[in-house]
Amino acid sequence: MRVIRFKLSGEYALFKKPYANSQPQSFVIPPKTATLGMIGAIMGWSKDSYIDKLPFDNFKYGVRLITSKIKKDLIGINLMQGKIGEKHPITGETGGFYLNKNPLTHPNKRGQRSPTRFEFLKDMEWEIFLLIEDQEIQNELFKRLVTKRFVYNPNLGLQSLFAKIECNEDDLIDLEIAKDINGNLYTSFDKNQTKFKITKPVAFYNELIPVYFEKDRSLPQTKEIISFVGNYSIEITNKEELKGKLYKDEQNRLYQLI
Repeated sequence: MRVIRFKLSGEYALFKKPYANSQPQSFVIPPKTATLGMIGAIMGWSKDSYIDKLPFDNFKYGVRLITSKIKKDLIGINLMQGKIGEKHPITGETGGFYLNKNPLTHPNKRGQRSPTRFEFLKDMEWEIFLLIEDQEIQNELFKRLVTKRFVYNPNLGLQSLFAKIECNEDDLIDLEIAKDINGNLYTSFDKNQTKFKITKPVAFYNELIPVYFEKDRSLPQTKEIISFVGNYSIEITNKEELKGKLYKDEQNRLYQLI
């Protein structure tokens, strides 16, 4: 089977954790949900249609965290409160900016600003792997990645955080189902599927990463994903259970595609 590989990087990134509302924090790897949004931007699919064009069950993704040291910046941003608390004179709806009630021009107790500290990842780099069932979509996506012909510029969590993508003709790689499990996993992996023990001191992140949500972005499903930082060494302790569930390349490196 052929899998698209590309490098993803940027000066800043913020893949917001949905359960961190008072002080937005970022996952250390792009979630599957954010990756689908990037694909939609590259292909020119609208926000309302990209989940229909490429459902979560119709593609698998894997992530390799390349950055050897995670750096974060806490940046304070004054957010404007969006709810005004008065009824619209015509529709009767409460909240929103309308008529002469714009808080910028009529700030009388409306649109007050609340300082919020955002956690941004700094100088990050990942390797993304995509296995897409629809060959027509996979071929077009790969062509756009190689030629950098993006309909909309992909971002790293926020529209202003531009993504840098590197992909060439050699990045459509062959993977096969791993029948023998040897060595370390090359990608981040599902903690509940892979059992392991650490053989030397290493830094790693254990996060609940969204891998699915409904068309209205509700009811997200998550997986507990382990991401190692830099060079690491682990010993997989349930190799028999993993036969047929992981992938390997020509160098016998193991991948987990979720």
